[in-house]
Amino acid sequence: MYRFIKLSIAPLAIISGLTQAAIPYQNHRYNYTQPTGEIVSISVEGNDYFAYQRARDGRLVIFDEHLNGLAYAQVSEDGQNLLSTGVLVSKKSAQDVKQNDRRTLSQTAIQRKIAQAKNKLLGQQQLKNNGQTTNHNDVSVQSTGKIKGLTIIIDFPDFPGTINKTQVESFLNDLNYSEFGNAQSVRGYFRSVSGGQLDYTNTVTAYYTAIKNKSYYADSRYGSTVRSQELIKEALNWLEFTQNFDFSTLSVNGNGQIKGLNIFYAGNSDSSWSKGLWPHMAWLSPQFCADGVCTDRYQITDMRDSLAIGTFVHESGHLITNWPDLYDYDGSSEGSVASFGVMGYGAIGETNRFKPTPPVAHFRNLAGWDTVTELNPAINNNAPSGALNHISGSNTSYKWTNPSNQNEAFYIEAIHRSGQNSEQVDQGLAIWHVDSRGNNSNEWYPYIQMEHADGNREPENNINRGDNSDLYDLAGEFSATLPNALSSKGTNAQWWDGRDSGLIIRDISDAAQSISFTIDTDATPPSGDIYTGYLANQEQAIVPNGSWFQYAGGTLDMALQGPSNADFDLKLEVWQGGRWTQAAISQTPTSNEVITYQANSGYYRITVYSYSGAGNFSLTLSK
Repeated sequence: MYRFIKLSIAPLAIISGLTQAAIPYQNHRYNYTQPTGEIVSISVEGNDYFAYQRARDGRLVIFDEHLNGLAYAQVSEDGQNLLSTGVLVSKKSAQDVKQNDRRTLSQTAIQRKIAQAKNKLLGQQQLKNNGQTTNHNDVSVQSTGKIKGLTIIIDFPDFPGTINKTQVESFLNDLNYSEFGNAQSVRGYFRSVSGGQLDYTNTVTAYYTAIKNKSYYADSRYGSTVRSQELIKEALNWLEFTQNFDFSTLSVNGNGQIKGLNIFYAGNSDSSWSKGLWPHMAWLSPQFCADGVCTDRYQITDMRDSLAIGTFVHESGHLITNWPDLYDYDGSSEGSVASFGVMGYGAIGETNRFKPTPPVAHFRNLAGWDTVTELNPAINNNAPSGALNHISGSNTSYKWTNPSNQNEAFYIEAIHRSGQNSEQVDQGLAIWHVDSRGNNSNEWYPYIQMEHADGNREPENNINRGDNSDLYDLAGEFSATLPNALSSKGTNAQWWDGRDSGLIIRDISDAAQSISFTIDTDATPPSGDIYTGYLANQEQAIVPNGSWFQYAGGTLDMALQGPSNADFDLKLEVWQGGRWTQAAISQTPTSNEVITYQANSGYYRITVYSYSGAGNFSLTLSK
């Protein structure tokens, strides 16, 4: 027996994880039928949370609720909103609207719209079900063995499906699949990138024919979750009461919620971006429960007249493994990982939508698919050094972890244009700088940063989505000073707090299936005393342990790491004239602060304080 459970919506928390789950669009084009009957072609650049829509001539477009159609848009004088000009997009009206397309929204406006969209689509990230809180932000969920998802195919009384059930089953489950130009099925992709450790299949329903005609659900006067969720609930009720479907056969997470709920509907979306039946991922509210399990997140998309696995694979990365997006939502960059990983743009290009790139080494490790070797002798007493090699696609990787912050590390792997990596834009040795406190929309402190071999940081500077000079090959070197001088913006072997990680990679061989390189045995890993604690908003803590220390003189190195959504500062004080006097201070608008101080003999203490925000901190003191 089914039930729909009404759930309270918690305020959106700005944290890394599944608050970051949106479909990316790159030069995506769709046709829209205006209320006049004219069909106009519209391009979309962005994602579910924020996108610019443009007409064929490049002018901005917005849905006008009063006109019930797409109108030319202009940016408001304060740069905060797109406003309709009141003129419907049409070839006939091309000369009627003053061109105002060079102006775009301010970054603060874009960030506000992204937050609003996240709250609308994913705001129920801390749902309470039977007294349990659902954590959708745990990216460390392992995904091995057999996982069974559900794919519901839907058509409409006035729009029958043209892609049959057998074709959808093959698209999802066949191990030898090539229809519509795909190089593999969805199941084939996950078996490949997991080294056979994940077998993700889907039960495909017969066609459910919706109660109402397609135009009812595709009505662009409603946001994408309104009529879409009405349609999904119809289909779930049909499965339960008419088809007697056993929902307990599906794989669930630790809270008994279905991992892979997918909806395919016939034809195009027939809606404006973010409206009607526009493809998206969201939480189903209220929850549907039957046979002892409940719904959680879902993805819904149009079948059109062909199927490409890229978007389905990308969204499954959210649904079944909890991986976050790695591209930049606000459009200020192309993200650091760019096209080199499936959770960036590695599933939506002209070729990789048919054969997506693998997840980066860190995500494979989290899923339990890679054997990872720790190289930092400060972490692993038996760490290998000297000449090493790595084989592309071998489900192994190396990592160099920060002793002061176990959530920060450099991952190292070979990428060769063969096998699952055949659609990569470059080949060579890839180095990923991972820090779970980073944010994908902050290009200068992302969750995962590619350490670009050319040092140019072109994706971060919004120039491209990766090119053939981004991976390390013959004569490349990676250290605290190479490949460039942008130490404050990464692309060197420094921790985000500015300290030298001690990692040096040199003697890299030419790009090949197997790449050799040398870990410099002369590298001395940083050392020091580590102090941790928690600060409430505008609270302070004295280090060490609420007291002071005596120092004979020399260099004092202090490195503070705090939460990315707060501003913590660092101050060194010396006892002089019967009171504590400031010796040095670091006050950047972040929680990562560094002080290097040439100290005389004396008594010292360190103050860590919150200028704004709260959270855990780690302070490393080296003498």
